[in-house]
Amino acid sequence: MNDYLYVVGHKNPDSDSICSALAYANLKNKCGEPALACRLGPLNEESKFILKRFGLENPLLLKDARSQLRDIEMDEPNLIDMHATLNEAWNKMLTTPNRSLFVLDEQSKLVGIVSATNLSLVRLLSNEELYNLMKTATLNDIAKTVKGVVDVEVNNFKTNGKVYIVTLNQNEDFLDDFKNSICILSDGLQKQKLLIEKGAKCLIITCDRPVSQTIRHLALAEGCAIITTKLDTMNVAKVVNESFCVDKIMTKDVICFHDSEYVEDVAQKMAKSRVRSYPVLDYEGKVFGAISRYHLQNYRKKRFILVDHSAKNQAINNIDKAVIEEIIDHHHIGNIETDHPIFYRNQKCGCTATIISMLYQENGLLPDWQMSGILLSAIISDTLNFKSATTTPLDKTTAAWLAPRAGIGNIEEYAKEMLGASVSLKDASAHEILNRDLKLYDIGDYRLAIGQTNYNRLEQVQALLPEFKKTIEKEQVEQKCDLMVMMFTHVLAEGTLFVFYGPLSYVMVDVIETKFDEHSGYDKDIISRKQQLMPKLSRILKSI
Repeated sequence: MNDYLYVVGHKNPDSDSICSALAYANLKNKCGEPALACRLGPLNEESKFILKRFGLENPLLLKDARSQLRDIEMDEPNLIDMHATLNEAWNKMLTTPNRSLFVLDEQSKLVGIVSATNLSLVRLLSNEELYNLMKTATLNDIAKTVKGVVDVEVNNFKTNGKVYIVTLNQNEDFLDDFKNSICILSDGLQKQKLLIEKGAKCLIITCDRPVSQTIRHLALAEGCAIITTKLDTMNVAKVVNESFCVDKIMTKDVICFHDSEYVEDVAQKMAKSRVRSYPVLDYEGKVFGAISRYHLQNYRKKRFILVDHSAKNQAINNIDKAVIEEIIDHHHIGNIETDHPIFYRNQKCGCTATIISMLYQENGLLPDWQMSGILLSAIISDTLNFKSATTTPLDKTTAAWLAPRAGIGNIEEYAKEMLGASVSLKDASAHEILNRDLKLYDIGDYRLAIGQTNYNRLEQVQALLPEFKKTIEKEQVEQKCDLMVMMFTHVLAEGTLFVFYGPLSYVMVDVIETKFDEHSGYDKDIISRKQQLMPKLSRILKSI
């Protein structure tokens, strides 16, 4: 069962979202709470640079907050080989609480299920049906079932499936019926000799009676096998018809699930069947566990910590099907709801990483050089090297505290190197650029989408504008936005070029300084989506 706290940023993650998730998961682990940092989408070039610079692996990609079968408690599977006997299946089933046996082939792949019903129905079979099953029983399986040993082994062993108990006073004429059958008897040299001569295929000598050399030679000559056992005749008779393999009576049309399936989807499938226990397979197709309706009604949901966002449209899919434990954010308070009190840290500063750095100190811990490095990088990224209007004195103080711990001697030089790595317009498609960091907003009855990326030289943006305008026009319609805006912000915060489409495009003339045409413009002062663009748009739209 998975007891991790999943620490996740927002969709279309930026560097703050990635770095804050990694650093806060690290802090949680240091505090004794197992945590795992995850991402909700691909890394941008800047984030890739940061993680490579400080020797860290990419966070795990997670797309859905719902619990999967691998996350919940389930029963240990009861496994049995397809060549095991019916008797072995009964013995195994009676010693385990789960009354279903999962049957495996030679490659350990699931080929069927044996339930208590499967085993019990054998008792209701007609004689002919039981004979046909017993025809398939091997000599060794019969010996194993009656707890005996093979005293005389013959080639091409095959019976007619009939089993008889032979008594000493039985009429010799009756012995003609025993041809090709299995005969159970305790003693009687003469009777053994007659049975062999009449064509019996197997004698089971009970009560640990010895077999004479004369009978052995005769049995070999006539092709009759002999098994000896310490069990008495009645006990042998009770179990001998359980000598055939379970693959003959198992259910082959198996309903099974994979450990990657979501619990609620599995519950819907289970509602359409009456099976008591279902096998769960891993990615290799091997049995991982056994699950029943009980497990789906009593499971712990995945637990999440959200960083750098608190709006549902930016959160992992189906967050309402999980448990939110904490939110750490520096944006406006969003619309995520919880049904219980949580730890919520919302603080006015330029970056979530600034808050995470404070939480290290508040817990009496210091981030190592790697965590210090990514926290510093996130602050530089989110504040555009402290030139964004969102920057606070706390961001600058925190960055100065982190830099020596991260081995960064000159923040300005590192900022130019890091922010320059985020410029990757040349090899990316218009769709990729637009959706790198696209965030959705609801203002009254209006739906807005605003994306943002960096550029180094204006001619880079101008070269892709024709294709980009076609893309944003198409995606604005597909996403049913009243306004879709893309911000191309200079890497050193020297202004932003805007491209916009939608029925509300006309409002942009009152927002930006210079309008190029009906769908683009420029503003040398607006570099923050949160602190500068959104407040202006909000005021205008609320006045319409």
